[in-house]
Amino acid sequence: MSSSEDWAENINAFLGVTARITESWLTYTAESALTVADAVTEELAEQVTPALDTFADTVEETLKPLEATLGAEADRLADAVAEQLTPVVTPWVDELERWVGAIAEPVNRTVEPWLNDHPACVGCRHYHGQTYGGNLLICAMHPYGAEEPQCPDWESTWPQPPNNG
Repeated sequence: MSSSEDWAENINAFLGVTARITESWLTYTAESALTVADAVTEELAEQVTPALDTFADTVEETLKPLEATLGAEADRLADAVAEQLTPVVTPWVDELERWVGAIAEPVNRTVEPWLNDHPACVGCRHYHGQTYGGNLLICAMHPYGAEEPQCPDWESTWPQPPNNG
């Protein structure tokens, strides 16, 4: 073997040994660092957790009167707002209920006679269909319903289109 080959082989062996030693050192250092970090974390948890629990309990106890005061104030404010808004909103709600009733009336007067088995009254504006003392009042003109298949007093509950002619 020539001296240049020996030299290259020696360098290669030296680098291999250095790599193994470095790898071993890095593995040992990383494992040691993790062990120390775990120990520090456990120690901190043991030392800090009771202090944080005590602090949280103290803050909670301190805030209880504030919470009660704020709750009472929120209730008072809600009552005051309701007192001010009720006279304003109630007429709107009443009008909305009347409007919904007026809009639904043709549908009710069309469906209810079918349900009560009075086909001659379907869609009639005179249909009442309310029960009083266990007796169903169909309408003022025919309290028990029309006797004929077509009622002579029938008038549509559905709005009629305007006559443009």
